[in-house]
Amino acid sequence: MDTSEQEKDMTTTGLLDLGASEIVDRNTGELLGYAFTVENGKGQLQRWLLFRNPQNELEIRPPAPAMATWSLADWQANVPNLWRPNGFYVWAQANVYRHGETHNGVTWNQIPPPAQLPRATFPERPGSNYQLDYTGGKVIDVLQEDWRGSAYVVRGLSEASSIEYWSLPARYGSAGNKRAVVSVGTDEVTSLDAFVRLASGSWGPGCSFVITGCLNHHGAAAPFAP
Repeated sequence: MDTSEQEKDMTTTGLLDLGASEIVDRNTGELLGYAFTVENGKGQLQRWLLFRNPQNELEIRPPAPAMATWSLADWQANVPNLWRPNGFYVWAQANVYRHGETHNGVTWNQIPPPAQLPRATFPERPGSNYQLDYTGGKVIDVLQEDWRGSAYVVRGLSEASSIEYWSLPARYGSAGNKRAVVSVGTDEVTSLDAFVRLASGSWGPGCSFVITGCLNHHGAAAPFAP
C-alpha cells in the first residue's frame, strides 16, 4: 500500500532538483534557458523557459548563484525579463512510479503494459506540449555520470500536448546540482509498447518510471501568469 513516506520520497527525488536549474546545449554549451521545479501531486511540476527548440540535445546543470535562491514567486516575476521572442514555456507534471511501490492496486515489480500504465497528468493550463520532441522512433538517452536511462515521447512540438515516459536507473539522482545529459539515442522503438519492453529489460529495485504530461506556450511574449 502507498504510504506518506513514499509520496514524500517521490516528490523530492524526481527528474529535477527542486528550485532553479540551467539548461544548455550539450554539444556547444549554448545557454538554452532555465527550469524551475516544485513538489506537486505524485511528483513534480516543472516550468521550463526555453529560448529555442533544444532538439533533444541538452544538459541540465546548476543555475547561477543568484538564481539558486529564487522562490517560485521570484521565478514568475522574472520570466518576462528572461523571455526571448519565439521562445517556449512549458508546464510539465512529472509523476514518479518506483520499483516495488503500489499504485492504484498495481505493484510495480514490473513495468505495466501500456494499457495498464497510469494516465499522464496535465497541469491545469491552456496550451500544448513540449520539453522533449518526437524523435521518429528512436529512444532518447538520459545520461548521468556512468548511468544511462531512457525516454520515449508520444506526439511532439506541433501537437496540442505531448506525453513523456522516462525509465531511470536506481542510482539516478535529481538533475540540477547533479548534471544530466539528454540526447537522441540509437535504439529503435516503434511504439510505447516497444519502449516498455525495452525499459523492462533493466527494471529492478531502485529504478523509477516517470510519466510526464506537458503543456506549452510558444510566442513573441512570455505567457500570462507563468
